[in-house]
Amino acid sequence: MVTPTNNSIVKAFAILDLFDDQRNEVTTADVTELVGLNTITAHRFLKTLLSVGALSSPRKGIYRPGGKLIEYGERARSSRQLALQLQPFLNSLASESGEGAMATTFDGTAITCIAAAHSNNAYIYGARVGARMEAYATANGKLWLAYSGREAVESYLEANQLLPLSRATLVDGNALLAETDEIRRKGHAVNHGEREAGLSAIAMPIFAPNGAMIAGLSIFAPIAVLDRETEERFLSLLKRTNVAAQATLFPASAG
Repeated sequence: MVTPTNNSIVKAFAILDLFDDQRNEVTTADVTELVGLNTITAHRFLKTLLSVGALSSPRKGIYRPGGKLIEYGERARSSRQLALQLQPFLNSLASESGEGAMATTFDGTAITCIAAAHSNNAYIYGARVGARMEAYATANGKLWLAYSGREAVESYLEANQLLPLSRATLVDGNALLAETDEIRRKGHAVNHGEREAGLSAIAMPIFAPNGAMIAGLSIFAPIAVLDRETEERFLSLLKRTNVAAQATLFPASAG
């Protein structure tokens, strides 16, 4: 299923892409010429980006990158640092499980793979760093939804349509809500072919000292591999890894 693009978002990013080492400010005329928008549309886009903080205007008619872009850059750096710290633990998970492993973050709509590792025997599915995946159809995603809280899950269901990505995809909102309640009780999430036919995964959260979830860790493998005995073994690996990862990320709390 091909997801249509939102042309307004594409055009907004085209405007933001105008800024580089040689150009630190733009005008409506610049956007009209370089992005190919008419004057009225270009002005509307600039004013919209200004209103959300993506642009600033030091003087009338002049636009520069805004504080929101700096904030996003800091978030990206923070995510990159987290990925670097988690990579050794993913490598160990992949080696010990004989399968693949990944770490994710969540933006309220979709999960993003920030780090991954593969063993020689890993399922052909390639977890690509930077890939965004549906929250409702993945082990990591359901984990993030669960620990966002029940009200957040309800808001997510109001804003997102649960489309069938495979025959196993859970598309009933009430059933997903009940599953996230169960995930919070058990402390882990499982996916059996809900996004990729034939691919299963089991995921557990990593928490900051204040109790906030900061990353999801998972092992993924062919459905045929993840029987009850293997699932328990993977859970044991994830629990041990999470304890070690949290001790590394927050040594003061571990002490």
